[in-house]
Amino acid sequence: MDRYLKYNQFLEKKFGVESYGQKVVLILIFLFMISFITAVGILTAINIQEEIQKIKVSLKKTIEVEKRLIKKELETIENNAKIFISDYRDKNLNLDFNMLKKFHIYSIYNRVQGYTIGKKFPLSSIQLNQYSNNKYILWAEYLIINMENMYYAIIDKSALEHILSPQNFPLGSYEPVFVLQTSPKTFTSFICSHSKFDNGNFYIVGCVEKSAVINKKVISSIIGSIIVFSVFFLLSLAFYNFFFKKILLYPVNYLKKNIQYMSDKGLENVSFDLHLYGNDEFAKISQVLEITRQKILKHQRGMNLVLTTTAKMISMTRDIHNFALFTINKLDELLNADGNVLCLFSKVENQCAVLVHSERYLLNKIPLNLEKNEFRKLQQTYKDNDIIWNENKDGYTVSIKKDIDDEYSLYIVIFKRGEKLSEEELKYTDMILSHLVYNINILNLATYDPLTGLYNRRALVEYAEREVERAKRYNHEFSIILMDIDDFKGINDTYGHAIGDIILKQVAEIIKKEIRKDIDKVGRYGGEEFIVVLPETKIEDALKLAERIRKKIFEKECRIKDYKISITLSAGVAGLRIHGDTFEEILQAADLALYQAKRSGKNQVVMLGKEEISQILEEEFKSKNFLIDAIQEDRVIPYFQPIVDLNTLEVVGYEVLARIQEKDRAIPAYKFISTAIKFGIILRIDEIIQRKTIQLLSEQKEIPQMLFFNLSRPYIQDVQHISHFVELLEKNNIPKENIVLEITEEEAISEITIVKEAIRIAKSNGIRFALDDFGVGYSTFSYIKYFDIDIIKLDGCLIKNIDKDRDNQIIVGGIAHICKEKGIKLLAEMVETQEEVETLKRLGVSYAQGYIFGKPHSTFIKKINTEDL
Repeated sequence: MDRYLKYNQFLEKKFGVESYGQKVVLILIFLFMISFITAVGILTAINIQEEIQKIKVSLKKTIEVEKRLIKKELETIENNAKIFISDYRDKNLNLDFNMLKKFHIYSIYNRVQGYTIGKKFPLSSIQLNQYSNNKYILWAEYLIINMENMYYAIIDKSALEHILSPQNFPLGSYEPVFVLQTSPKTFTSFICSHSKFDNGNFYIVGCVEKSAVINKKVISSIIGSIIVFSVFFLLSLAFYNFFFKKILLYPVNYLKKNIQYMSDKGLENVSFDLHLYGNDEFAKISQVLEITRQKILKHQRGMNLVLTTTAKMISMTRDIHNFALFTINKLDELLNADGNVLCLFSKVENQCAVLVHSERYLLNKIPLNLEKNEFRKLQQTYKDNDIIWNENKDGYTVSIKKDIDDEYSLYIVIFKRGEKLSEEELKYTDMILSHLVYNINILNLATYDPLTGLYNRRALVEYAEREVERAKRYNHEFSIILMDIDDFKGINDTYGHAIGDIILKQVAEIIKKEIRKDIDKVGRYGGEEFIVVLPETKIEDALKLAERIRKKIFEKECRIKDYKISITLSAGVAGLRIHGDTFEEILQAADLALYQAKRSGKNQVVMLGKEEISQILEEEFKSKNFLIDAIQEDRVIPYFQPIVDLNTLEVVGYEVLARIQEKDRAIPAYKFISTAIKFGIILRIDEIIQRKTIQLLSEQKEIPQMLFFNLSRPYIQDVQHISHFVELLEKNNIPKENIVLEITEEEAISEITIVKEAIRIAKSNGIRFALDDFGVGYSTFSYIKYFDIDIIKLDGCLIKNIDKDRDNQIIVGGIAHICKEKGIKLLAEMVETQEEVETLKRLGVSYAQGYIFGKPHSTFIKKINTEDL
């Protein structure tokens, strides 16, 4: 293993490649070059052998041609020699050498009579006898024609050079050599062929230098190979880059992309599924990653569920049913259960005071008698906390009992097929149920009343100011706690004032029991706010007391009439010298700390440092001035996000959104809306946006079918705002039926009476009404019953990845079915992908908005690019 790691390190250091793809390309090029060079070497060797055989064949053919030419030439010389012999013998002509040479004859020798015509030839009759059987004789540099062993015509061998030249050789570029010799001797450095001359004692030998053949073939092979290599390499590189690279590197890039996406977006937003499409090493890695991801995600979901239920206790303090339903639905997901049912069992009434079934329980149609049997078993057990397992052919049930007090117990029965719950899953379940136990006193109604029996604001301020002066005089400690009941206004508006009085009194009693009777003072500072003055108390002790009071209130089960109510409290702590030298300065610090506690999630105690206070004040001052300047400089402008009909993909309306123009950018509302609400500026912004939008509409030739206006809580608290808006529409001749007013679920819950009146006034004037953020956490179908609404806007949390989320499809499908029966249109927000569009269309959603159709813009976008859908 270490050796291969070193090879990998060598590639990175020597060649500067770090990505897997580059390494693969480099190794492929290296292997390709080695393979190509080897193949070229083998092919070159084969070509050389083929060329040698070709040359041998050509030499042999050329030699045969030259044999015929030489024989013909020798026959001609022989005939001329016979003429010379006849002239010499019959006519007594004296022939000189020059005449013989003209006919390529060196001399003619008569072996019988012993005379010579021409030059003397140094060859005796005795020597000639050994060649008596040969017609043609090669001797030294001479060729002898034997004419019946009597006459011998001696020819200079050079006379045949024109025949033995390479011109007859078809592969003349190799410059062959043809010679006559008495033996067929050849040389290893040459390619040779030979043939014995008929009736002669010699051979015709043809040779080509072997190195010339090898050099030529090697050079031609190299040049050809380079051309082929270049073309093939470029084609291969092109195919690799445009096609094979995607196939080869897809698993690596897939895993890398998903791991990075998992790092950026979280485990729940990615999955590894290569193993579903293959069995190679990357598929195995993908399978291991997916198993590991699911294990971590399961653990993470367990912890998140524990934390989420804590957060939900604050947002759902009005409705134990919704809180319990949220919890058991999440438990189903965490445990991969087929459903579960939760019962808040009243020992006094001997029945379930609250009974909640999870969504999976209802879908799987679990027999009712099974649930009753399990509750009966839990009721009969004497253990305070007990777990009962029951296996059957379809799976098993896990029934858990947790005692709350002498009056109530909590039962939960989990139905599951497959593997049993692990110890870790049981621990998560126990933690979740513990949250329910400690918050089971949440009920449906609450109100407020100022009669607490505590010091009023004036008396407490006077007492605090005196104590501050005394503490300064004697250098003593001094601290205060400013407390506020969380979500008290929602309790008041929902349940009425009488119960609110009782809640305030019970909170007051808890605080009074925790403070020192003779020294500390507690008073109602206003509404649901309480202030505790702590003379002779260090800031650390004040924090401990505040936390103790918070816990006491959190754990307190308030029983009022037929209800059990659970409340939470946020607190800000401040002290003398640490936060100021006057009570006013200390109170301001405590108020800012209380605000910070509320903003951070409520149900907590906060103390700020001087620097934090200065920063908050400075930021608030800047934010407030920024908004005021933007209003005065007329930089608050409306933006419009298109809303499309999912059936036709045509733009049918817009949501009007507030923006603040800042140089070359538009600041979105979420960055300034909380500041605007806190300082009471939101109403002015609402009015500006409405006025500017109506002015723009009056200039349009065609009014959009729907124009959605968001209403803030301060806006709907006075129904006169709706009336003024109607007057503005009528003044500018804007069709009121084209206007849709929308309010969030959270605001609808906290302002039920006012919202119903606002809806009544709007609809009586022809204006439609929409419920926004449906599904964000407060959702209940009862709102559809209580509010006369025309459109429901599904929150983005239900829409994201809905094409992959079967549970959300079921929820949206159910909402769509109910809305269809009620004549209510359904609009999906934050739609991002084509798959989501198709899924929503299939589920019966009428309208949609999101970045896939267009971002908010300062003008009306008439059409969207349907090519991307």
